[in-house]
Amino acid sequence: MRLLEIMNSPWMIIPEKLREIRAIYETHMKGEKIDLKSIQVVSRMPDGDAERGYRIEDGIAVIDVRDVLSKNITFFSYLFGGSSMRAIGEAFDRAMEDPQVHAVILAIDSPGGTVDGTEELAAKIMSGRGEKPIAAWADGTMASAAYWIGAAAEKVYIAGDTTVVGSIGVVATHVDYSEQERAMGERWTEITAGRYKRIASIHKPLSDEGRAYIQDQVDSIYATFVESVAALRGRSVEEVLEAADGRIYIGRKAVDAGLADGVSGLNELITRMKEEWTMTKDEIRAKFPDLYQSIHDEGRSVGVVEGAEQGKKDGVAEGRKIGAEEERQRIKDVRAQLMPGHEALIEEMVADGKTTGADAALRVLAQEKARLAAAAEALKASAVAPVPPVAEPAAKADEETFEAAVDRLIAEGMSRGKAMVKVAHEKPELHQDYIARINKRAE
Repeated sequence: MRLLEIMNSPWMIIPEKLREIRAIYETHMKGEKIDLKSIQVVSRMPDGDAERGYRIEDGIAVIDVRDVLSKNITFFSYLFGGSSMRAIGEAFDRAMEDPQVHAVILAIDSPGGTVDGTEELAAKIMSGRGEKPIAAWADGTMASAAYWIGAAAEKVYIAGDTTVVGSIGVVATHVDYSEQERAMGERWTEITAGRYKRIASIHKPLSDEGRAYIQDQVDSIYATFVESVAALRGRSVEEVLEAADGRIYIGRKAVDAGLADGVSGLNELITRMKEEWTMTKDEIRAKFPDLYQSIHDEGRSVGVVEGAEQGKKDGVAEGRKIGAEEERQRIKDVRAQLMPGHEALIEEMVADGKTTGADAALRVLAQEKARLAAAAEALKASAVAPVPPVAEPAAKADEETFEAAVDRLIAEGMSRGKAMVKVAHEKPELHQDYIARINKRAE
């Protein structure tokens, strides 16, 4: 970040740190020499492995979000020990892809930083919800831009009763250096194109129009900040606005204000998150049904193989019994879908070891539909003259047809394929009537 941008760009940071930053800028503008050694703080990347940007503790990646935040590491970061939001985002991506990492903690101690880069990093963290547990842990300060980033986690915790949280707001400053420049014998003339190109120039007093222009920018960023926090925290904009007036909340007051979810030490939080991702079978099935089914199918296949081997040695093992029973039931379910003329397809699905009864019903119906369509085309081609359509017998007023039952399930939100399978299984007489009527039309 260039020094010129420090005074004129919008910030989301606590006032004390911004005053410190501006003091350095003013020293530079006055032409005084800046004592870099006295103000330099070692710039920070996320701690941990130098390449991946995080450390792993009990299967949990801990990513540090420290000091003044800026989009990239710059000379400004060199002066104030800032963190690069881009580097934090890259570390987060690696942690989400790392098979050794089961959960992520953002360890935050930051007064905030630049507007640029904050929304993007928060959105990235938000998008990771559901893949792995994500928590933010504030140790010291989590303010302004740093709070926006922390709020993107599923849960927000503070380290203790002196942790500083909040400062939800935006600030932008205009500094008029025209008098100072005149004293130095300088007079600036800016040649611009575009009404707003230099509407808030530092070389002249701020006009009412310039003030309104800057205020409009600040208001827009603030509205985005508040709306994003409301969405991330699952609260209404009105509720967030009660705490989004720039105030700082200390300790448990942040929890009472809804900005944090509780108080926890880092080790305690790691233990809690470890217990959360070490889920039971039923919990995995409820939260991650696709993953559960994949594990179940793999386990069943392994059970069949291992059960067969164990049976040769010691008799019928429990694993083989379960695997064999499930396979027999699968075969039974597949063969229950048999329709005349589709015997080969049924045996193919029996042999593949994976097709379920529901899948078989859909494939048989699809093949039957194709067969009927082909038969209809052949009949049409060979017909001497059009045959008047045979009127279908009207269903009794109190009886439901196969098509009506399917349409009813579709109206309730079910897909047509699943609706047809469900009706065929639950009301086989309607299904047979449906097939008979189709065959009759094809004759």
